[in-house]
Amino acid sequence: MAPVITLEMHENMVVWWYEQWKTVLDISRLARCSQRTVYEVLRLHRGYGQVVNPFVRARGRPHILSNGDLEYLRSLLQANPALYLDELQEDLLAVQDVEVSIATISRALRGMALTHKEQAKKAAEWNEMLRATWEAEYGDIPAEYFIWLDESSVDDKTNQRTDGWAPLGRPCVHRATFIRGQ
Repeated sequence: MAPVITLEMHENMVVWWYEQWKTVLDISRLARCSQRTVYEVLRLHRGYGQVVNPFVRARGRPHILSNGDLEYLRSLLQANPALYLDELQEDLLAVQDVEVSIATISRALRGMALTHKEQAKKAAEWNEMLRATWEAEYGDIPAEYFIWLDESSVDDKTNQRTDGWAPLGRPCVHRATFIRGQ
């Protein structure tokens, strides 16, 4: 399947044709598409005054989840990135009154460019102001010589979840109280 050409690129094709007097061959090389695509974009611009057909109907089955439902899912995962898909399904039913399958939720999250990955935990006790003040006072001592107490903990194999959801290309960071022990 050919790569999708953006709306901005379609508009550029019209500018190159009418304002910069480029040939169809030059435009197809600049846009990295076929000459037929360039002719089609120019035909749509002549016919409708825009680079897409305003009367075309969406193809395929209508979406089950509305934009409001997707934003609700996004806000849930921003608040608690460690939620499981079945918990998201229950929340959608309880709050939005939308009953969907777990597979639908998984596809929707993938469509929003959210990926499931291991969480990096950040201590809830971490105080940025205190740390910055200390670093300003003792900044000449190498940081490797210190262990920050708010970032150290004993691994008690807690029941905290290790995986979470985050946008593609960004880490999944969750602020959690570190369980301490001896």
